[in-house]
Formats: sequence, structure tokens, C-alpha cells
Amino acid sequence: MSSTRFALATPSYRGDIERCRLLCASIDRFVSGHAVHYLLVEDRDVPLFRELEGPRRAILPESQLLPGWLKPWPDPSSLGRRRLWTGVRALARGLPPLRGWHAQQLRKFALARLCPEDVVLFADSDMLFVRPFDLTQLERDGEIRLYSKPGAITADMRERHVPWCENAASLLGLDRPAFPCPDYINMVSWRREVVLGLLDRIEAVGGEDWVSALARRRRFSEYVIYGYYVERLVGIEAARHWAAPEELCKYYWFSEDTVGFERLESFEEVLQPGQVAVAVQSFIGQPLARIRRLFERQAALAPAGDR
Repeated sequence: MSSTRFALATPSYRGDIERCRLLCASIDRFVSGHAVHYLLVEDRDVPLFRELEGPRRAILPESQLLPGWLKPWPDPSSLGRRRLWTGVRALARGLPPLRGWHAQQLRKFALARLCPEDVVLFADSDMLFVRPFDLTQLERDGEIRLYSKPGAITADMRERHVPWCENAASLLGLDRPAFPCPDYINMVSWRREVVLGLLDRIEAVGGEDWVSALARRRRFSEYVIYGYYVERLVGIEAARHWAAPEELCKYYWFSEDTVGFERLESFEEVLQPGQVAVAVQSFIGQPLARIRRLFERQAALAPAGDR
């Protein structure tokens, strides 16, 4: 029997609390094999998320994860509706203000220096599990699954993916990437010890703390950085991972992806073999009530995970 300890982690915020509540319900219904599910939230949001705590769910405030010189502030350009992560000492470092999606990625990296578990599976708050899934399935002969889809990022993906790849290579001291290259963005599992080595590498290459190094580039993807570190620098076997191109999660990234979504009777209509979760991006206009109805139908019909 494996001695590997598994955890789930979800960075979230008050605007996504109802989605996060649904994710938690789906984890409680379908997921097993983990010691704890961490909710990584801004300090002011802790009271809102407190009701989601339980024997295997813990809230980690941002102040325990990120340095004190990086703080959230109301964004004056949005009349305070959104937040910016900055501060006098951050500005003195020459760092531009960061957005919420930056802070959520930083929390994921920072978790490695706080949690005792060996492996963390990340589940964002617009995701929900719809089939039984035991996290020990991520392990094979002592190695942990790494989502890596060869050739999926091409040179014409200039808006997001190409800068993410170029910045990942720069942060790690690697040559500029050649395209096409692998995609690492789906439902992703990380080894804690590998993340610690990754953060040390970023600091050694950049000559500054890893938070500053990432913030300075602004356009980055935590999953691409991790994938580059494992496959291009350490080596997948040395990192004790195994590569899998199959997606564990069915994603709806864009509004055009949801054509026919309102006619779905069951998530089983769109899931591929091996997919255990669905993610519907919160900004593409699909009502949460519709997603909840589909989940409730799924939960009523599908077997629960063993816990």
C-alpha cells in the first residue's frame, strides 16, 4: 500500500463562493483518497468560506501563503468592485499591480511551503466532480500523473499561451521554447517536493524571491511553469511523474463551447472515458442554477466515491 499523502486545493474568492460550495459538495459526494481539501482565500473572505470547513476541509488565508509586502487593495478603476495586489514595498521592487488570477496562481505555488501532503491535485472553484474518483489513481508505481498533451500549444496562440511558455522558459533559465509544444493546463497534480525545487530554481535564476520574479513578468501560467520544470529541466522520471495526454476534466473555456449546453440532460452526454470532472468558466454566461441541476441529477444516479 502506498504511503503517499494526497490533498486537494482550491484557490477562490467571494465572487465564486456559490461555485466553490458546489465544488465542495461534488468532492464530498464523489472524491476519496485525500487527507484534506484546502481552500486558499483572501483574508477578508475567510468568514464567508468558514461554513465550508469540515473534518477534511481547511481554509488557508492568503496572509499565511504570500509575503506581507503584497496586499490586496480596492481597484479604483472599478470603483472598488475588483481587487489589486500591490503595496509600497511591491512598487518599490518595480512590480506592477497584480490581478486576482495572479494571486490565485501564487497561492498554489506557496501552498508547497506550508502543507505536509506529498501530492496536491488542484480543482478550481468553477469545477465540479461528476464521477467517482480516488486520488490514489494518480499514482502508478510510485510516480504521479502529469497532464502533458504533446503539440497542443502552437505558434499562432500569441494572446496567452505563447507568452506563458516564453516566460516559463525565462523564469527557469531555459532556452526559448520551440512550437508546437505540450499543453499542461487541465486538472493538474503536483508533487510538493518538486514545487519546492522549482521555487528554488526561479530564485537562483532571477536573483530575487520567487513571488517578485513571477510578478515581474505578469503573463504566466503556473501549470506551464511546472510542466516545463518537470519535462524540460528535471526530467519526468527524475521528478517521479508519468505523462498522460488524456484530460481528467471536460472544460468549457469559451461561450461558443457551450452550444447545446442548455439542452443537456446529463453530463454523461459530453464526458469522455476517464473524465471525472466538468469545469464551466464563470465568465461565459452559463447560469449556476443550470450547472447545479445537472450535478444534482448526476449525484442522484451515479455511485459515490468510497470514503
